[in-house]
Amino acid sequence: MSDAARSVERLWDGTGLAARVGRALLTPAAGLYAAGLGVRNAAYRAGVLRSRAAAVRTVSVGNVRVGGTGKTPFTRWLATRIHERGVPVAIVTRGYGGSDRAAHVVGDGVRVASTVLRSGDEAVMLARTSGVPVVAGADRAAAAALAIATFRSRLLVCDDAFQHRALRRDLDLVLVDAGERGGLGRLLPIGPLREPLRALKRAHVVLVRSHDDDAVALPPAAFPEQRVLRVRFAPNALVQPVAAAWQEIGLAALAGQRVLAVTAVARPAPLYGALRSWEAELVHVLEYPDHHAYDARDWQAIAGAAKDVDLIVTTEKDLVKLEAFPFARGKLVAVRLGVAVEDADALLTRVIGDTGGSGA
Repeated sequence: MSDAARSVERLWDGTGLAARVGRALLTPAAGLYAAGLGVRNAAYRAGVLRSRAAAVRTVSVGNVRVGGTGKTPFTRWLATRIHERGVPVAIVTRGYGGSDRAAHVVGDGVRVASTVLRSGDEAVMLARTSGVPVVAGADRAAAAALAIATFRSRLLVCDDAFQHRALRRDLDLVLVDAGERGGLGRLLPIGPLREPLRALKRAHVVLVRSHDDDAVALPPAAFPEQRVLRVRFAPNALVQPVAAAWQEIGLAALAGQRVLAVTAVARPAPLYGALRSWEAELVHVLEYPDHHAYDARDWQAIAGAAKDVDLIVTTEKDLVKLEAFPFARGKLVAVRLGVAVEDADALLTRVIGDTGGSGA
């Protein structure tokens, strides 16, 4: 883990004197952040700031904390299932980490039309693996309009858009983690929360993520129409780059293998859990900051650490960046997360609403 990431984790979750002092020093900044949120949300409620509506049904997937709750794999799952029901759907995303802030097509559902440098790792990963069109742009309303005009989309799934109130949504789906540790009640920068937990009252569906088979105590619904459902993420395959495509292989390929884990994600622990579950020997770990842009120096460090291992195992979000480097064929693989949602059919019916299928 990078020094910066360790420092943030200690600040948010630590119980020692240094963490308490750090939080105390940053409390005024958290107060200013909270005040800014309050003013902004009040302005939307009063109509001073207005949301722009897309011409078609629009659904957002988001959370109230920084990173690591599964928004992107859930967005892929949701868009793919909608597509399977015959509804012309597109994913709209900000393109975090990309250089192009203007609305642009990342992929058409078959081919990727952009790069990580231009569109960011999450957008390219979604374009590579979802099978539906992906459009990115800082102005989500402009990106939505481009998706509708280019692909005749009738339903838009907006990734990481709960706080992006400039685009009006018909439905807000919000992921929360059942296993949160310290800092759950603290806003940035002294905790991981983008918004106070009371913001969940805006959500139409709250998806509570669990990490094991134990029953999860679900919070009560905030209003009669709000649904609170369980969701689980679990590895279901490995993927490896083969020519211009990604090929799925079984997780059993990990068994008995000496592994180097490489990640640049907010919360890499689930990857390590998957490696242990499938009896891989975790020899080395290299952790980089979330959305890290790997360069030649990183490649050299990874290649050096990989000399005595059988596999380099990473996440799909990292694979779209690491596949550009010349690793030995078959040595670089990523763990693919599957999604299991309680009452999935009812959720999909609600998400699709009266959009209907294509009739094909």
